[in-house]
Amino acid sequence: MTNIVDEFAGRVNPVSINIETLQYLDSMIKTKNITSVLEFGSGVSTEFWSEKLPDATIVSFDNSRRYTKITRSRLNRKAVNATVSFAPLRIKKIFGLHYITCKFLPKLRKIAPPKPFDVMLIDGPPGYLYAREATLLQAYPYLDENTLIILDDAERQIERETIARWSSVFKITNLEYHDVGQKQIATFNIEPKPSQPTMSKSPIYTRSKMVKLLLTFHRRNIMHNLWILKMRLLNREPFPDQKMADSE
Repeated sequence: MTNIVDEFAGRVNPVSINIETLQYLDSMIKTKNITSVLEFGSGVSTEFWSEKLPDATIVSFDNSRRYTKITRSRLNRKAVNATVSFAPLRIKKIFGLHYITCKFLPKLRKIAPPKPFDVMLIDGPPGYLYAREATLLQAYPYLDENTLIILDDAERQIERETIARWSSVFKITNLEYHDVGQKQIATFNIEPKPSQPTMSKSPIYTRSKMVKLLLTFHRRNIMHNLWILKMRLLNREPFPDQKMADSE
């Protein structure tokens, strides 16, 4: 375990994956033959996958241009096994409901490995957008019953409800919750054959609700970018990765 702390403690920040989750992932990959990883939410975890699985195919999507750039800049230049792509947020009707979701399928169709992914990590988009439910609803054709699905922030009510809703469409097996520091992750498998063509109705997944949430996201994003600009003008680094990203 100590080597993970030594290698990654200086890279994590308040918005990244935590050390305890990386320790869990490190223990997990030592017991499995992993040749491919599909990830939503790039960052320190992308570095981890690329460095610890140098022979695996790593496909990562992020809804933030900034964090896509940061992740690319921080990957080892020899890490030709990792592809990090910007996937903008869109409102899309999936399984009969309107969702905010990343636009990733066109890119994934081109770069996905010939076999189903061995691991899928869902750590984005931001939880308050209720967008993670749509991620699995779109990516399932690239999985099989052996794919280990990992959902971050599983201690939150939104994620718990998301798993319950997924179980209405897919048969979920081997569901477990793991304490990782102050957080939890959920791990499980699915049989990627939908049992019905639509998700159950919800007052959340309506077009009007999604439009409001997406507008909120854009307002927050503008304020965040203004804050980043302020930190630059003051010659202060908001996160350790900022300088590294800017030096690209």
